[in-house]
Amino acid sequence: MLWSLQEEESWSPMADSTLPPSLPCGLINAANRYLSAEPFRFQVVATGSVLRLRQVWVLRFMPSQGAGAAWQAQESGQRVHLLSSLQRFLAADPNGKVTCDQESPGPGALFLLRQYPDGKVSLQCELSQRYLGGAEANVTCFAQTVSEGEKWSLHLAQHPNGHMLNLGKQRYMRCDQQTGHMRCDRDLPWGPEAVITLHFDLKERKYGLWSGAGSLLAADGSLQAELSPQTLYSLELRGGLLALRDADGRYLTGRENTVKTFKTDKPGCDEFFALEPSAAQVSLRTFTGGHFVCCRPGADIYANAMSVGNTEIFQLLLNDVTKQACFRSSSGTYLAVGPNDSVVSTSTHDKGVWFSLQYREQRVTLRMADGRQVATRPNGQLLLVPEAAGKKEEFLLLLVNRPLLILQSEAGFVGLFPGTQRLDGNRPAYDASTLALSEDGFCHFRVANKYWSLDKDGLVMASEDHPSNFSLQFVSSSCLVLKAPNKKYLVVEAGGRLWAGASDAASATPFRY
Repeated sequence: MLWSLQEEESWSPMADSTLPPSLPCGLINAANRYLSAEPFRFQVVATGSVLRLRQVWVLRFMPSQGAGAAWQAQESGQRVHLLSSLQRFLAADPNGKVTCDQESPGPGALFLLRQYPDGKVSLQCELSQRYLGGAEANVTCFAQTVSEGEKWSLHLAQHPNGHMLNLGKQRYMRCDQQTGHMRCDRDLPWGPEAVITLHFDLKERKYGLWSGAGSLLAADGSLQAELSPQTLYSLELRGGLLALRDADGRYLTGRENTVKTFKTDKPGCDEFFALEPSAAQVSLRTFTGGHFVCCRPGADIYANAMSVGNTEIFQLLLNDVTKQACFRSSSGTYLAVGPNDSVVSTSTHDKGVWFSLQYREQRVTLRMADGRQVATRPNGQLLLVPEAAGKKEEFLLLLVNRPLLILQSEAGFVGLFPGTQRLDGNRPAYDASTLALSEDGFCHFRVANKYWSLDKDGLVMASEDHPSNFSLQFVSSSCLVLKAPNKKYLVVEAGGRLWAGASDAASATPFRY
């Protein structure tokens, strides 16, 4: 399933206060089957064994009744609509018949989401006061009370990599490697330490929080290397926000210096987090000189930094229509064309901030619509020159906020086929690859302690002790394509085969990351 960044932002709880908060998720019943929306007659069944597009439902949280009601553990439940991947609303009639063919929600499409200490939920039709349940093709909304057959586990369906904003502090969570703790102390989610991977454990139906360094947040605030009962949490939702509860009923909180669980009867603002999508953050390094482009206070932009800090990291924004890119700094300014054809820092978001990315292997040139390209002066200052001037500058566009790369296409996740060293592109669960960058800008991917490589047929394997050179290209606001050592691009075929067989980026499979 492939969700665009714009779609993710539309259900990010903090994206737009004028829209009802929403979250995409799968619903798992007691028989370990997902609730599914079938295109044939818009039928609703519970037959899915893995989370695919047909098993994704968007929970739309309707406004709560009364002042402060969103923060109360309401026995009446939270009012929600459920929208299928077919853009139809789930509904139930007074006789318990379940349908999913309404293009706009009618009276039977409003459900009350009730939550239980084990993290499961029930869905009660507000019209009939009956509960949604059933198995296989027999999904009904007729039960008057809740049994295990009417309880569902929530499997969040957004991309696992994201940012977590603590609602009480209004600060983002990050991994502090120096102290070995998670903290909520950043105004902006900047750099690799601010990317949190939300891991769903299908067996336990609980969640863990991975840092980019590959460690898990434990209930006592420490970072641990392996999944354990101390690193798994039950999910609680409140109006699109997340709270995570440990086995002792204590909630993860951002109220103290370090993120750890806290004993409270009811979670408050400090215990709720907004899960936000994570856009690409990159650094630009000159290919010949090895200097990083730096955006310090002042008008002109120079490539004169020898290492990467916050001022050398830019959020990469791509226009999905024109395929042009702009670079936003941590201070909110953009790289832009200024007077005298110099590259400057500006707060104005106009046509002067957009560049075309021209890829050549792992290198890229920045080009304006009139054909002029970015070059550097001997002192490192960036300026535009005509293409005919022959002073074209090649840069390395380095993805810096994905130390753990999780690739997802319309077919599923990239992961190891069980019992083999072959990577497939349609796995229901991901295998995260560590991403390291070579000195000359190539990507080295490693999973299960083996590097990615190609076999004689072009299949992608994780079988080598030494790295192979891959390169990546950004093709949309939320997707990239990968170029393999054989100069071909990676493709996911219908059966899941992942191989290097596309001759150009347009024929390659786009991956969310």
